[in-house]
Amino acid sequence: MPDLQSYGGRRVSEAVEFGEKPAADAYRDEHPEHICPVDDDRRFKTVHFTSDTPEWLLDQARAQADEGRAAREDTTGQADLTDAERDRIDFSDPRASVPWARSIKALAEKYGVSDWTSYVDGTLSVDEHRQVMEEAGQEGGGARDDGDQRDAERERQAAAREQAEGCDHARDHCEHGDPDACEYIQNACGYEEDEVSSILGEPEESDEITGDAAGALARIWGGYKAAIARFERELGDIEEAKAHAEQAAASINAIRDEHGQDAMQFDRLEELTDGLQAVADGAHDHEGHIELIDT
Repeated sequence: MPDLQSYGGRRVSEAVEFGEKPAADAYRDEHPEHICPVDDDRRFKTVHFTSDTPEWLLDQARAQADEGRAAREDTTGQADLTDAERDRIDFSDPRASVPWARSIKALAEKYGVSDWTSYVDGTLSVDEHRQVMEEAGQEGGGARDDGDQRDAERERQAAAREQAEGCDHARDHCEHGDPDACEYIQNACGYEEDEVSSILGEPEESDEITGDAAGALARIWGGYKAAIARFERELGDIEEAKAHAEQAAASINAIRDEHGQDAMQFDRLEELTDGLQAVADGAHDHEGHIELIDT
């Protein structure tokens, strides 16, 4: 479990230790908005994510970090999978991937475990399977008994539910134009490219555009969706702040009135309110243009 950095009981950042520094720097470069400027240090392989980092992104980083550390620490490398072995592994599990399974098979071969897929746990990292395979090898490497298999099935079902929740969460982010979330649901959740386009709400006529123009159009639509998502969040914050300010101003004047003082004029609040109204009026003036581009 990654270390939690906290101050006064409040979580500030979450640390994920990668096996190699280039992998850590890749996350820093690709997701700068989720890197904690206080705790993170590019000199090290541990990346400190901010407390509001999406859980699907943290899960992705943890899985890659686990594989990287295992590859660095383990000299067994990876072993090729047979078609039958691939069929027996549930790749919808949170950590499951082909490199992950190949590394676990190499561990199983090292400890003499023939029925290794019976011991695979989709909630464990490659490194955590080391002890599992070592103990299985000491027991003879046979299949687990029915009780263990039932436990494993319950674990797989729980992991599948967790994966589904993560995919739903990422889908919401993709719908608001997050390109990383769109890539995640396509690679990890089985979404087809046309399904992702549908989630993004791209117009049907974009199918008739090909080549570089199609790529540019897709990027612009992604930027539009991201801007709309930010617009919605910040508008909600503004409305909440305005309501709090108005409530505080009313309370101040109520106390002043109780003590025989005249009501105050909150000039700055009125200026900001007028500015907000001016922005709204400007948006209405451009309503036709907005409808033209928001097809």
